[in-house]
Amino acid sequence: MKKEQELYREKTVGLLTNFQLLELSLKMSIGKSYDFIHALVGDRIHFDFSIEDVENYPLERLLNTFVKLNDNKELHKRLNKLRKLRNYIAHEALLVTIGNNPNMDTLHDKSREFFELEDELSDCLKVLVIEFEKLHVKYVANA
Repeated sequence: MKKEQELYREKTVGLLTNFQLLELSLKMSIGKSYDFIHALVGDRIHFDFSIEDVENYPLERLLNTFVKLNDNKELHKRLNKLRKLRNYIAHEALLVTIGNNPNMDTLHDKSREFFELEDELSDCLKVLVIEFEKLHVKYVANA
């Protein structure tokens, strides 16, 4: 039982780390979008947004901002599903491991879900990198 708790705890911490990476990636993408917009509009329109504006945004607000700057609807759907799961991971997942008698049914069920979540999270991070690269290509083509 202790080993299962430890594996579950490690998986949960790993997921939290990946969610932090997702948030950082979204911040960078939004910040770079703001940089490109600023460069494209120049002095024609006052545009004073920057990455500093989003540095302290939680995931939900980052996603709300990101969808305004990106047109990949499928990615938006996937990221919104992750948002709900991230809240569980961040606020409740480790509670299962507290104490000498953890809820083993929950531990087993969630462990299986976490493997799938890890794959989805990794895949969404890859797609986000691709979207970031496409943003850069679009900017260079229009600059």
